[in-house]
Amino acid sequence: MSEENRALVRRAWAAYDAGDVEAFAACVAPDWREYGTPDPSDGFYTLDDERRTMESHKIAFPDKYTELHHIVAEGEYVACSCTVRATHTGPYMGLAPTGKRVEMYEMMINRIRDGRISESWAISTGEGFFEQLTGEQAPEQLDNMG
Repeated sequence: MSEENRALVRRAWAAYDAGDVEAFAACVAPDWREYGTPDPSDGFYTLDDERRTMESHKIAFPDKYTELHHIVAEGEYVACSCTVRATHTGPYMGLAPTGKRVEMYEMMINRIRDGRISESWAISTGEGFFEQLTGEQAPEQLDNMG
C-alpha cells in the first residue's frame, strides 16, 4: 500500500505542475482539504480553491515544476519535501510578466483514504510567488504559494 500511496502523491503533483485540473481532481477526494497549519480551525483550501490557483499558475508560470526530494509513506500518510520552481512569463494577480524565476520549499503531509488524497497539510518557507516578484505581500492569498 505504501508504494501505491507514494505513486498517488507523485501523480497528483505531476498533474498540478502540468495545470491538469481534472487529473489532479482525480487524485484527491471531492471534499479534499489542504491546511496551512495542523489546526483545521485555522482554515483550509478546497479543490475549487486549488482549481483557481492551478489555472492562474498555468498561465503565469507554464514551466512550473515541483521537485520531490523525499517521499515517506506509512499507513494512510505520505509525507514529502519539495522545491517548486517557475518562471513568471504570463500575467499573475495583476502583474505583467517579469521573466523572474521564483522558488519555494515546501513540506507536506497527505492523508490517503479509499485510494485518493483526502487531506493535506502544507507548510512553505520563504516568500510566496507574488512577494518574490514584487517585494510586497500578496493582496489576495490564492494558496500557500500566493
